[in-house]
Amino acid sequence: MSRTLTCLATLSLVLALSGTSQAATELILNGSFETGDDPGGFTTLGPGSTAISDWTVTTGSVDYIGTYWQPADGQRSIDMSGNEAGAITISQIITTVVGQKYFLSFAMAGNPDSGPNVKTLFVSVDPGQASQTFTFDDTGKSKTDMGWTTKGLTFSATSASTTISFASLTNTAFGPALDNVSLVAIPEPATMAMSGTALLAVAGVVLRRRKARVA
Repeated sequence: MSRTLTCLATLSLVLALSGTSQAATELILNGSFETGDDPGGFTTLGPGSTAISDWTVTTGSVDYIGTYWQPADGQRSIDMSGNEAGAITISQIITTVVGQKYFLSFAMAGNPDSGPNVKTLFVSVDPGQASQTFTFDDTGKSKTDMGWTTKGLTFSATSASTTISFASLTNTAFGPALDNVSLVAIPEPATMAMSGTALLAVAGVVLRRRKARVA
């Protein structure tokens, strides 16, 4: 193998290793609610229900959606207002590192069957790390075109374990829809800079080899 090809191979290896080192590890189990009792079209779940694996309905009620409408990911999702505004909390222990920054993201839409058109969802990261209210306007949407939108927030962990909760603030049977919940650590700037430096160094070797061959 020529020196140029060797350098190019090295560059590819560094790129691969860089991608691997920075690959985000998913911390949420069953974030798309695919594992749980078969909801059919949909099933209403009350307080204390653990029918959705790794999640617990804590207050009110939610609708566990199967074939009733288009999901954002996989085959299932949740209407956060069942018969009334409901709340769910992740029942797994999420291990976090104190001081580490994390990004929580999720897909949000709204039950298009009836108003109000603007659905409101409250997201809480405990203990006391972050909370935020999100809205979605389902005007013009339908069960086959839900208009799912990715929402998210960042926070710095203050505890070795973290709990994620979602609650509907739409107190009707037509609430905000939730799917594809994800939690990942945000890479430290120093780590990203080191990977970038390595890439530039290898790229520089490749360019010098090419110029030498031309000369």
